[in-house]
Amino acid sequence: MRRRRTLLRLALAVGVAIVASTGVAYAASLGLASKQLHVWSQTLTKGTCDQTSTTAADTYVQQANPNSVTGGTATTLRIVPTAGSQEYSFITFDLSGCSLPTTGGADSAALSVFVTTAGNDTISLFPVYSSWSESTLNWNGLGGLTIGSTATTTFSGATTGAKTVPVTADVDAAIKAGTLWGWELRATTGTANVVLASSENGTAARRPSMTLSYEK
Repeated sequence: MRRRRTLLRLALAVGVAIVASTGVAYAASLGLASKQLHVWSQTLTKGTCDQTSTTAADTYVQQANPNSVTGGTATTLRIVPTAGSQEYSFITFDLSGCSLPTTGGADSAALSVFVTTAGNDTISLFPVYSSWSESTLNWNGLGGLTIGSTATTTFSGATTGAKTVPVTADVDAAIKAGTLWGWELRATTGTANVVLASSENGTAARRPSMTLSYEK
């Protein structure tokens, strides 16, 4: 009977220790070695690494001009759904300056773009899994890219102004596996043209940006 009480006290002590060490900044772990039960806590390092136009690359490609390269110079990004004259936009960010280890992960990530010309379309973001350059990508080059078939998120292009969408899962995968090169933006409903501000836009507040909170 005395032995059972001792075991019960041990179990309660472990439970209390786990509760006490649980929180935003700590992760509780259990280990068993040499028939002894150990409880310890590990501090999680958290931080932010927001991305602005200085780390952004963007361009758009035109079905009607399949060899045309618009990246690096255009102040806007075009999204056109018209069959035979479709135009898709691409946006990515260089996260290397964040020094994020592959053992880390994204707690949250949100992409912000600015609609300068509205159109009653749904704009969908598809993850891009192969590298591209704003200085070389054109419509004919799309066949060489690996692009996800399922949209990460969408936003309405029906009104002008800032649009912010969550991209946490994509960025988390990019940190851990390095397999993300931004997003392709295209209209999946509607027939109007939508125009976004690019990273070369004259108004800094309208340029694409991304907020990132991470842990490692």
